[in-house]
Amino acid sequence: MIIDIATASPPYSVPQAIATQELIKRMGARPAVARLIEAASAHSGIATRQIVIPDAEPEAANKFYSTPDGYVIPDTKTRMDAYETWSRRLSCEAVQRLFASTGCDPSSIERLIVISCTGFFAPGLDSYLVETCGIPRTVKRTTIGFMGCAASLIGFTSAMEALSSTRGQPAHGNTLLVSVELCSLHLQTEPTRDNILANMIFADGAAAVLFSNNDAWTHPAKLDLLATESIIFSDSSALMGWKIGNTGFEMMLSSDLPKTILEHAIPALHTMLSRMGVRAETITHWVLHPGGRAILDALQQGLCLSDEAMQPSRTVLNRHGNMSSASILFVLREMLDTGGVRPGDFCCAVAFGPGLSMEVAVMKGR
Repeated sequence: MIIDIATASPPYSVPQAIATQELIKRMGARPAVARLIEAASAHSGIATRQIVIPDAEPEAANKFYSTPDGYVIPDTKTRMDAYETWSRRLSCEAVQRLFASTGCDPSSIERLIVISCTGFFAPGLDSYLVETCGIPRTVKRTTIGFMGCAASLIGFTSAMEALSSTRGQPAHGNTLLVSVELCSLHLQTEPTRDNILANMIFADGAAAVLFSNNDAWTHPAKLDLLATESIIFSDSSALMGWKIGNTGFEMMLSSDLPKTILEHAIPALHTMLSRMGVRAETITHWVLHPGGRAILDALQQGLCLSDEAMQPSRTVLNRHGNMSSASILFVLREMLDTGGVRPGDFCCAVAFGPGLSMEVAVMKGR
């Protein structure tokens, strides 16, 4: 069962219009580059994004990419130091909100799954959450890193496997999944198409999910997690990826992604659903990763979905941008808050990662 989900966002909210003008100052020395930035902004489907850097605040001190003398390009160490600080803060905030809303005793957590692809340090977030949130020091730990926007659904598979090993045993069997992504720490200002797209859609956020096999919850469970599926598409490694550079992570995004989704991902999704004993027509609620407006447009077209069915994903994209692996959890939270999920309703989550890979999870309302 999915007991509940909690989210946490950074303190700085950046309107897309302000982000556009700031990026033009940094990247748009040539008129053609400025036009590309404006076009990417206009077609992003994003109104605001939350980030951990204060650079868009006019009066902010200690800006990350600027000094009184002008713009700076932080090295990877500087970015990872900021990642360590903010990932700890946001992940702990999401976990504490989840524990408070569900009444979960932290000592009941037997499996901890931590997900991120925007930074590294060791001992990592798993150790930090154990130290600060009351999770047992004997907890079984799993870290999922560098698997992109689809990583949280990979975490759902890990949660299912963890819970299946505790079925029939008394009490507990609780699994905590935490995702935190800080994409704003990897701003790249070389005026390439990939950098422009990444700079105009990615943002920061954290979310935590509580899974359990224990029915004795005063806080009613939200969903049953029924099945998950995965696929890596052939000859697709050039469509999405990133590498660690001397000045942060360098992103690669192909303009062929929407076309690939329509031609390959949609047929594969129907096959996956069939293996799970579900037809797309029977799914009431869709939880689609808001990778960008073009990605959502392709999914809506390929699955013949109504605007209402797209509302959770488009709302998260509009209000938060693409928070990589945390995004799908924000969409799931939005669906639960506004979607009117009834007992027995089928819900399907879909997200894409580097590879190109697709992760799918089928759930049912309780």
